[in-house]
Amino acid sequence: MLKVKTSVTVVRMALGALAGVALMGPFAYAQEANLTTQAEPQAQTAEKEDKAVQHKVYVTGSNVRRLTLETASPVQIITKDELTRGGATSLNEVLRTISANVGGIDETRTNGFSAGAAGLNLRGFGSQATLTLINGRRLAPYAQPEFQTTFVDLNSIPVGAVERIEILKDGASAIYGSEAMAGVVNIILRDSFKGLEVGGSYGKSSRNDGEQKRATLSFGAGSLVEDHYNGYVTVDLRQRDPMFLYKRDDYLSTQDLRAYGYKDRRTLYTYPGNIYWTDKATGQLTSRSLDKNCPADRLVPASTVLSAGSTGTACVFDDFKDSSVNAAGKTDRLGITSRLTWQPDATTTVFSELMFNRHKARVTGLLHWVAGQTGQITPALPITHPQYPQELIGPDGKTLAGGNGTVRVRASLRDFPGQGQDNTTDFGRYLVGVKGVVKNWDWETALLRTDSKVTSHNTAAILTTPFINAYTSGKFIFGGGSANQALYDSITANPVNHFKSGLTQLDGKISGELFNLPAGAVGLAVGAELRKESLTTDPDPLSVAGELYHQAQLPPGFSNDRRISSVYVESTVPLLKSVEAQLAVRHDHYSDYGNSTTPKVGLKWTATPTLMLRGTYAEGFRAPTLVENSTDVRKAFLSFRDPYRCNARFTLGCNANSAYESGANPALKPETAKSYTIGLAWEPNSSFLATLDLWQIKRIGEIGTYDLDKVLADPSRYAGDPAVAITRDPLTDADRAAGATAGEVSNIRMLLTNVAVTQIRGADLKLTGRLNMGEYGVLTPTLNLSHMQSYKNAPSPNDDLIEYAGTRGTPSVQATLGLVWKKAAYQLSADTVFISKMASVGDRTQECVLETEGFPGLCTGIPSFTVVNLGGSYSGFKNTTLKFAIQNAFDRKPPFHPNGSANYYSSMHSAMGRYFQITAEYAFK
Repeated sequence: MLKVKTSVTVVRMALGALAGVALMGPFAYAQEANLTTQAEPQAQTAEKEDKAVQHKVYVTGSNVRRLTLETASPVQIITKDELTRGGATSLNEVLRTISANVGGIDETRTNGFSAGAAGLNLRGFGSQATLTLINGRRLAPYAQPEFQTTFVDLNSIPVGAVERIEILKDGASAIYGSEAMAGVVNIILRDSFKGLEVGGSYGKSSRNDGEQKRATLSFGAGSLVEDHYNGYVTVDLRQRDPMFLYKRDDYLSTQDLRAYGYKDRRTLYTYPGNIYWTDKATGQLTSRSLDKNCPADRLVPASTVLSAGSTGTACVFDDFKDSSVNAAGKTDRLGITSRLTWQPDATTTVFSELMFNRHKARVTGLLHWVAGQTGQITPALPITHPQYPQELIGPDGKTLAGGNGTVRVRASLRDFPGQGQDNTTDFGRYLVGVKGVVKNWDWETALLRTDSKVTSHNTAAILTTPFINAYTSGKFIFGGGSANQALYDSITANPVNHFKSGLTQLDGKISGELFNLPAGAVGLAVGAELRKESLTTDPDPLSVAGELYHQAQLPPGFSNDRRISSVYVESTVPLLKSVEAQLAVRHDHYSDYGNSTTPKVGLKWTATPTLMLRGTYAEGFRAPTLVENSTDVRKAFLSFRDPYRCNARFTLGCNANSAYESGANPALKPETAKSYTIGLAWEPNSSFLATLDLWQIKRIGEIGTYDLDKVLADPSRYAGDPAVAITRDPLTDADRAAGATAGEVSNIRMLLTNVAVTQIRGADLKLTGRLNMGEYGVLTPTLNLSHMQSYKNAPSPNDDLIEYAGTRGTPSVQATLGLVWKKAAYQLSADTVFISKMASVGDRTQECVLETEGFPGLCTGIPSFTVVNLGGSYSGFKNTTLKFAIQNAFDRKPPFHPNGSANYYSSMHSAMGRYFQITAEYAFK
């Protein structure tokens, strides 16, 4: 209760400060004269041209220089101080918390294919719908696709070299790329630097894991004003140790959830294992453990882990508590960023940028396991195996087991090293360009090469054929310990998969003023791009052959590329003194998808010196990515609920798993989109700014897979669809007698297809204040809030739209609230990240699975989650700055929500807990 009240108090204090800034505008404005840094009133800037010399700037979303920062398009700016004051050492830690982002690929994930990588998911539209740039230019996507998802790896960009981040939130961009259906993230690097700065930080979680060490160095020389050149290099090193689930608290570290109102989810996959069979006399399943010394707290009735009426006992295993499964893997990063700038004359600038980042990520602790039964690659336990129950062998040497006459095995192989993933990612970005001024026209051209290379080691893999031979011959003994060491040494391998993506681009643009209208000058920007994209995958032959035991068989490698030529035109037209129109159109030619023309229109009306109204309309076009339209069909294992087998009598099928194929589809068509925004910016004084923007995005022909729950619930509806296939084993007599109504699912095939339509709408609110308290310092509160009013999607082209807003994975409200106090050399900050309550269901048409399982009390929704990050700094020592940060300062646990892979909703919430960090920085002068 104290933790909750404390976080609520912080929120109230910040909101109160914002209100105070608005109400005390005259006092704050009068005190501004005493400050060395003043907040420039944005909505009034255009009215002051005759009072001060203004510098025109470029704003993300436009290539026309302008005087005002608030444009027709809503743009969120994250400053360098906001990036680092909470202790963030990667862009992922910052950008995942912005209110417009919904989940995304997180670097702390321990499943999936892209260990250690991270990507954004603006508006919940998927990573492919977010365009990530550096200094307005593209980046190569992370080379190893996450199934068919491609994204820019945020961890490839060292945070130490970033000056600020600008986020364009009005959908598709005619300037940067029409595929940016959810928005654009433009990462701005520092333009120049002179001197030498060094810094270091150390961090550790309150659970004594996740230790982090970071060092950074920046060196620059030359003055653009005096020497006409500048060059700098920034080196960023970071090492982070893993975090472990068993060190977390309560439900985060155990699968036995009875104390939290759910069931015991510990598994049959234990060491040395469990065996079970059908009793011929009763027709019921019966089981026993291969562990004669199973601890009493792990020995449970078979009916709790098999089906109702089962007899015998089983020794269960807690995957979280009893093993060293990572909550976040080990990572090591080296980042180098450099920029050289030379001005041969007053109107010309030559520049080059170099960025190289090596990122190593290692995930460990995933135990090998065995599922021995008919239909699996490891069959049922052979009757000749030394551990076959002797009482089930008749005088004639045949089995006495009922049903299909087999003995099934479930085991984990703790005497074998746990498998894992060891990824090394090399990201490079190399650019050379020249820009200049001719009369009142700016021009710029550059050649860019950027690539991502991933070498993925599959550690401690078991070779399928020799292991199965050892199992069926009886050479492999469950729980054999050291006796299995020689066998392990002979059947393990460390296969390596290689991936590479690349992008080469030549671009040019020119901008300036065409002529003057009575209301002002007409601005024009024209640009062109030529680029080539490529993606190559080279999986290990063992992976392609399916020779890695119970691991997904990889498809053969492929090489895919395309060429795109683009041209765009943008104009700003002052229709009246107070009304400006922004017009843009982009034309793309794809070598594989033909032509696309996408317009964008914006309108800005300065209604009064303190109030601006704005709106935009844009169209989007996204061609399938190089992996989506390839031959790449990935295989994995998937956990799911099987409604055909799960019922009140037969619960064994409630939580099923199966081989899963998620496939590319060369027959895919492009997606299209239309987006709208309308909003206002209000600045009653120089110390307060409020913006409110309503937005809507409609995506047509969305690329994705069908909803598996709906396919399983109504398979006849999808019969004959080439994008989906569910394969089941025949229903056995034993399962029928136990109450099952269908055989087990043995394979799921879900190819990508142009599913249907997604339509979302909502509102973004931003409040920024600045309150000068005289001798007590300056208080700066900021609130960014996104409200997802509606998120509708159709699971197939013939279905009605289904509402997802407020359901699991799509919170209705996300907000970040920052409160910063500064006085002389001191600074303190509190950043609150809020995610609203979510329903317990994936969409409004579904029943709560937890209620079906008999736990209606867990169907009241996933509670809201609030995390407060504290920070502080002191710069009173000569050339030295000392900082501290406490992430999740009140040690909030994510809300309890049992699901397939965790006991909380890991896509949106973090289980890290409280994390401490200290930093020291020194500048040589």
